Formats: sequence, C-alpha cells, structure tokens
Amino acid sequence: MAGEPLTAGITSLMAAAGLPASRLRIDACDGGGNNRVFIVHTGSERFVAKYYFRHPSDTRDRLAAEYAFLEYAVDCGVPGVPRPLRCDPQRGLALYEFIDGRRIEARALGASHVDAAADFFLAINAPAFRGAAARLPAASEACFAIEDHLALVDKRISRLDGIEGTAPVDADARDFVGLLRRTWAGIRDTIAAAVDDGRAGAQHASLDEASRCVSPSDFGFHNALQRPDGSICFLDFEYAGRDDPAKMAGDFFAHPAVPVPATLKDRFIAHTMAFSTNSANLAARTRLLEPVFRTKWCCILLNEFLPDAAQRRRFADPGADSEARRRIQLEKARQHLPRPDVG
Repeated sequence: MAGEPLTAGITSLMAAAGLPASRLRIDACDGGGNNRVFIVHTGSERFVAKYYFRHPSDTRDRLAAEYAFLEYAVDCGVPGVPRPLRCDPQRGLALYEFIDGRRIEARALGASHVDAAADFFLAINAPAFRGAAARLPAASEACFAIEDHLALVDKRISRLDGIEGTAPVDADARDFVGLLRRTWAGIRDTIAAAVDDGRAGAQHASLDEASRCVSPSDFGFHNALQRPDGSICFLDFEYAGRDDPAKMAGDFFAHPAVPVPATLKDRFIAHTMAFSTNSANLAARTRLLEPVFRTKWCCILLNEFLPDAAQRRRFADPGADSEARRRIQLEKARQHLPRPDVG
C-alpha cells in the first residue's frame, strides 16, 4: 500500500476516530524491522500510523496482537504506552497516539531505566487485572513448559539449514550454524539434567495460570522513548500476549539492539517475578533458561539469511537487504553465542 491507497486508508481511520484530517501530511519514518511506520500531521497535531506486514508464510496477526495489548493496557490505566485510536484489519492499518520522546542509548542505561521497565511489567500484571489478562491471546511463540522452549530453539536451528546464498558471508554463516548446533546440544543436555535432578525452576510441566504473565514481548529499550519529563513510554507490541515470564526476562537481556547491563539482571528478575506468589521458582527458572534465549537470539540474528525474513525486512525498509547487513548480523550472532554450561 502506497500513495493514494495509503492516504485514503489513513484518512478513513482519522474520520472513524473523530479526528480532523485537514492539511493532512504523511511522512515515512524509521520503524521496526517488520512494518512501515508513518507520522501523520494534521494541523498542529501528530499521530502514528502503522502498516503491518502480512504474507501467507507468516501467520502472525501483528495488528491484532498489538491493538489488543494496547487496549488492555489503556483500559487497565497502565501508563507508558501510546493510546490506540483506530484500526482497519482489512487494510492492515492502525492509528496510534504520537509519543514525543527520544531514543535511549545503551551507554545511558542505568538502574532507574531498568526499574521503570520492571514497574511497567508489574503494572500490566497487577492482580486486579488478572481476569482481563486471561482474555488476551497467547504471545507470539509463547511457551509454558521447558520442553516447548527447547523444541522452539530446535526448530529455529533447523530452519537455518535453509541458508542457500553463494556469497562468502553465506558460507561463513553455514559454518557458524554448525558451531551453534554443537553449542546448543550442550545447553540442551545440561537443562535436561537439571530437569532430571529436580533442580529449582526446572519443572518440565506447563506453568499454572498464577505463574503465567502478560508479556510485552520484544520488550526492551530498543522499543522505548524517553519523554521530555523523563518518563519512559514503551512501544511495539505486535508479539505481545500471555507467556512464560522467564521468556520475557530472557529476551529483555538477550536482545542485541540496546543491550541492558548484565549487572542489573538480578535486580530486574527479583523485581519482575514478584508479580507471582511463585516468584522464587520463577526467578530460578529464568536463570536456568537464560542460555536458551541467547541461543534463540543467535538464530533470530541469522534470519537475514533466510528468504522469508529477508522479504519482511524489505517490506519495512526496501534498502535493508545487503551482503554488508548479513555480515553485521553474523558478527552479532557470534558475539551472542552462549556458553554451553547452565547456571
């Protein structure tokens, strides 16, 4: 969708939301790696429009997940998210509140930022909202049992057998996948031993409802803006939903875009797992599964080498597909490779 169809779609959303559409101007802006994001100007007001990636090979309903999460957060009075204004599922378009803020750099991160993220997580998981939370869909790739987490990484590593390029970087990536597979085998064996020994946090059975959380998913400071008053607004919830809190915390520290200092890991885990009466076991589970999520992120970083993911990147940014970018992603994956020992 571009040009007149895009303008017509956004104009329709503005009208449905009861917003003025005079002197409408639509500017493309940097968005995520999957969707197109636009700043919508009308008079002195600004809004954000998102055009979501959709393809038969990708069954995620990104618009529905993000819109449902934001409606939930706003209905529960949770601060720190943009208000959803209107959506058009048929067109794959949604309109949101514009957040005036600046990106947060990794070198600026400190305890106050991590505490703000933990407070946000606790706010969306407040006991008073458990009934409403139960109506949210499962998060993208939600897992509630250790065996499901392991199977998901198995699947992601198997997908990397599809790296077919002929450039030198593609051959290097195939070599790295071999190392990744061997490292993963050691991690898998260590976690299996922890399960067999009955170590704390190593219960294989599915988490009960009291131990499940509402997860922002893809949660971190790469998806955040700091407002002029210093408060932090979190963005991009297209993968959000009910999930394992260990996965939320694991992804929070494993995401490579704006790395969170590892020195703050214990602080964040203690703070966030307090949402549940099962907090001690969930904290142990989070630490046990950390290498699982780092391995998963190695796989995600290598998505650039796979046709489906490359197509999604080109949708969001037509200039994103290049040999140089693949080399950058491969180097990030190498740096991300976890040690095979656990805990």
